[in-house]
Amino acid sequence: MRNVPKFSQAEMILLTIYRLSKALGNRVPFEEIVVQVWKDFPEHFSLNNHPEYPDSYPVSKRIYSDLITERLVVSLRKQVYRLTDKGLDIAVKLASQSSAKSKEHAANVVQLNRSEDEFFQYAIKSRAFLAWKQGKGNDLIDYDARVFFQFSTGTPVRERKRKLENARDAVEKAVVLDIPDAKTLNDLFRFFTKKFPSLFEEN
Repeated sequence: MRNVPKFSQAEMILLTIYRLSKALGNRVPFEEIVVQVWKDFPEHFSLNNHPEYPDSYPVSKRIYSDLITERLVVSLRKQVYRLTDKGLDIAVKLASQSSAKSKEHAANVVQLNRSEDEFFQYAIKSRAFLAWKQGKGNDLIDYDARVFFQFSTGTPVRERKRKLENARDAVEKAVVLDIPDAKTLNDLFRFFTKKFPSLFEEN
């Protein structure tokens, strides 16, 4: 992640918020953004004379002067932020353009682990995926999302999030490995998480 000069500071922060939000547009505290963007891009967000520490000033500046002004991020309350739909769309494009991200995944990914492979094989045979491939995505409802992620209305949120993380890892790895149907499955995954975020939140 250290060699991505094509991104502006604002884009780096947007990418970081996107990753911290687990691609769901979840709320992200300012402190987490500062620490993570420093870890991802230390040459851009370290204190001048103390590179071992993050510098919060450029993060705050870019959030308010760029991201909020351009309606890519909204401030929910003091120092808590969330991506807008526009911000989420742009962040997804930035993530796909990040060769560093692809290299990082490729360096660490050899194959899907057992649970990831089981999900992938299940998902590409699911009714939701078949409907999605037929262009019937608008017909899919929250029930289809629950079946896709393999949980019920009675499944605790913690377990739902665990299944979501396993699904995300499986899909991302499959895309990197260029497994057939992986990109289409990733589109469906994004559709479900964007349309039904409440399935993974505390009531």
